[in-house]
Amino acid sequence: MKAVKPRIESVYGEGTRISFLLADKESEAQARRMVDSSKDKTLDLTAKEWKEKRSLTANAYFHALVSKMAAVLQSDIPSVKKHLVLSYGVSAERDSIPVTITLPKGVAAEDFYPYCEWVYGDSEGDTYELMKETHMMNTKEFSVLLDGTIRECKELGIETLSPDEIRRLYAQSDKGLLDS
Repeated sequence: MKAVKPRIESVYGEGTRISFLLADKESEAQARRMVDSSKDKTLDLTAKEWKEKRSLTANAYFHALVSKMAAVLQSDIPSVKKHLVLSYGVSAERDSIPVTITLPKGVAAEDFYPYCEWVYGDSEGDTYELMKETHMMNTKEFSVLLDGTIRECKELGIETLSPDEIRRLYAQSDKGLLDS
């Protein structure tokens, strides 16, 4: 949910109330569903700074480049995408700590999650760091991934958009594109 203008107030005889204004209709609908489903429950809430998600147009461009790279490299699209996410993506984190999993020897982490990288192994098993999937990246994180993808495409002789076209791509509103 996207919220703005946090406010905290004391409510005599009850406690302290924190409130936010919801920034858009989608956030309002999400909040209504959450409240409706949890009226008599105690909740564990977290608020963090809002970061815009990557745009659908930038995502479509990334996937078009991945497809072109796969063709040039005579590889499959999932392998190329995995290489790019591991090379230019960001770690999945919980409370600012990278998320890792340890699996028994012989169990392939990729069978459970596509974007993980081996960190170390011992007699107990192998530990992998999980990377964010592209749909979970914010605009800044996704731009690093796309910039790395563009660099690799240029090295392979694949034509890419100009820097000005890429800036316009990031500036485009997905809402406008979806409405047309």
